[in-house]
Amino acid sequence: IVHLYGQCAYTDRIGQLCRKYGLKLVEDNAQAHGCLYRGRRTGSLGAAAGHSFYPGKNLGALGDAGGVTTDDDELAATVRALANYGSTQKYVFRYTGRNSRLDEIEAAILDAKLYHLDADNTHRRTIANYYLSHINNPKIVLPNVPDSDAHVFHIFPIRCADRDELQRYLTENGVQTIIHYPIPPHKQECYRAWNDRSYPITERIHREELSLPISPVMERTEAEVVVRLLNNF
Repeated sequence: IVHLYGQCAYTDRIGQLCRKYGLKLVEDNAQAHGCLYRGRRTGSLGAAAGHSFYPGKNLGALGDAGGVTTDDDELAATVRALANYGSTQKYVFRYTGRNSRLDEIEAAILDAKLYHLDADNTHRRTIANYYLSHINNPKIVLPNVPDSDAHVFHIFPIRCADRDELQRYLTENGVQTIIHYPIPPHKQECYRAWNDRSYPITERIHREELSLPISPVMERTEAEVVVRLLNNF
């Protein structure tokens, strides 16, 4: 499984390993809608891809929604059955499935918004590039973006050793931020068997990460306010 956070993480080496060992490459494309890798859209690089259409995503529905993309007809039929109680024929159940069908209202909204996805992502890149070129504070670590054109900036994460203080400062000045994510996976209660393990790099990232405002409706003047506050911190 390859997890894509807006910048394509797929590599030829992963594909080679899958072919060598007879594995299926499954993409987690929840935060990379519209991303390009060598001219191909993410979500089409492997055997299948999962997509989240949560309202805050680059391609978001009105409420919770999701989907799977694949060019494998047999796999597509299996996924449709699993989402329909495990049934391909009424009252006949081949799999232990669930009811996770996409309702018509969410589908209609996604269909309309899909036509605007490229333009929305272009605006996100404009805001992100402004951040990258104008934030100048030694306390703040900017994301490493070797190719901004291959990035769709679902979020814009920075790091700061004084993250909590920085977040309070921004909040007091009218700028909302979010932490993605405050607790490392190996410290979550559901993975209590791993709680006593130490992964210093992961733990540092979770202590320092802060996501700045970014969206397809954000104005340049709003980005200027964020930059001015960060540079004065």
